[in-house]
Amino acid sequence: MAPDRIRVLVTKEGGGQRPVVIVMTPEHWGDMIGVAHGSFESALDRVKQTLLALRPHEGFAVYTDYCLDPSTTDSLPDNLDLPEPGSGVWVPVHRQDGHRT
Repeated sequence: MAPDRIRVLVTKEGGGQRPVVIVMTPEHWGDMIGVAHGSFESALDRVKQTLLALRPHEGFAVYTDYCLDPSTTDSLPDNLDLPEPGSGVWVPVHRQDGHRT
């Protein structure tokens, strides 16, 4: 297996286990521990949460932006359909009592 791949067994909902591949480098793990979560324990808890939330067809957890994202392949698409930076607008929100916030 490649050096940036970690194969783990994840408990399935109905029982048993299934293999999942984590795609991340040691540097990515360092970012998750220090920058994103602040400690080994909280980063590990986040990894566990991600792995347990994988849907049956998702066999990979791929590192991106200080976290792991579920995936059906060992890489994430490059062409995410994101809005252009600065294209959003602020709108007033009305509370249940009718006041604007």
